[in-house]
Amino acid sequence: MEASNPDKVIFPKPGFTKADLVTYYDAVAEHMLPMLLERPLTLHRFPNGVGAKGFMQKNVARHFPESIGRFEVAKQEGGTTVYPVVTEAEHIPWLANQGTITFHIWTSRIPDRPPDWMVLDLDPSTGRGGADVHEVALLVRDVLAEFDLSSHPVVTGSKGFHLWMRLTADHDHHQVAVANRALAGLVAVRHPQIATTEFLKKDRRDRVFVDWLRANRGATVVAPFSLRATATASVAVPVDWDDVPDVEPDRWTLRDVDDIVVRRNLPDRAEPTPTRRRHRGRRSGGGRRPRHPVRPVRPQTLAPSPFSTLGWLGGLVRRRRSGRVGLEPRTRRRGRRPTRRPRSRSDRRDRRATC
Repeated sequence: MEASNPDKVIFPKPGFTKADLVTYYDAVAEHMLPMLLERPLTLHRFPNGVGAKGFMQKNVARHFPESIGRFEVAKQEGGTTVYPVVTEAEHIPWLANQGTITFHIWTSRIPDRPPDWMVLDLDPSTGRGGADVHEVALLVRDVLAEFDLSSHPVVTGSKGFHLWMRLTADHDHHQVAVANRALAGLVAVRHPQIATTEFLKKDRRDRVFVDWLRANRGATVVAPFSLRATATASVAVPVDWDDVPDVEPDRWTLRDVDDIVVRRNLPDRAEPTPTRRRHRGRRSGGGRRPRHPVRPVRPQTLAPSPFSTLGWLGGLVRRRRSGRVGLEPRTRRRGRRPTRRPRSRSDRRDRRATC
């Protein structure tokens, strides 16, 4: 696709132009498309370059082509938001030609499907001597592995990592949000010196913020292979876990497009594996248990591990005071008060006699 006004400078420091921006997204469009299909988009646009003020666009503009999908969502305060939805690879460089630098996507697909991804965002402190985000990423991976959750790291192109977990579409946004918060809280409780779930920056104290707020409906995550509005034109790129200890989150830039296009993409679909389910009922006439048909194993599901094992942490948490771990289990368990046994007529008569 040819860029309009191709010589317009978008990234002043390295001197990248609008033609460079469109050429990059044209090269990675096929890699991005599987993650963008059927997902509402929020576009971070900088029509005058990253040196000027940009804006976040959720609503489809009137001049957008009809081939770009529309998804209407009601707002709590009234009215609706009509999100753009990419339906083909050519839409990605076209939107870049409109000044889009970063593509933000939902973790669920339309229309109103349950989330098929869960994402933890590791955001390090900006101060010197802060906790190492690489170390925290490896610790989070180990915690997720305890619950049979495989994760895929993505350098954000900024300061940290996104850990993507592929899910079956069996849980709604609230359930995924509870599990995501529980996992983040477990990391913070186990490693309070380097990880935290405190939302306010002043309460983090140079610790890595394990951001669990990416699971609610309408929450967005930077799409893999998307550019960031940084001075160096850095890129969010999927990496292998072997790369995590040494790679910097802003390692790749628009200039490294040839290296980026050969990077491994996130697995958008899992290969089905046959399995059999045993029947737990009583034996029938011939004495043999009835066989169930072979069913494929779908991508990993949150159940039973985070909900059965971490559910208590997601439901029984509270904020500590400033400067302490953000989430902790309650020391007092809530429950229903035991019902009092009704007194018999003789009990009431004896009680009146003693008064």
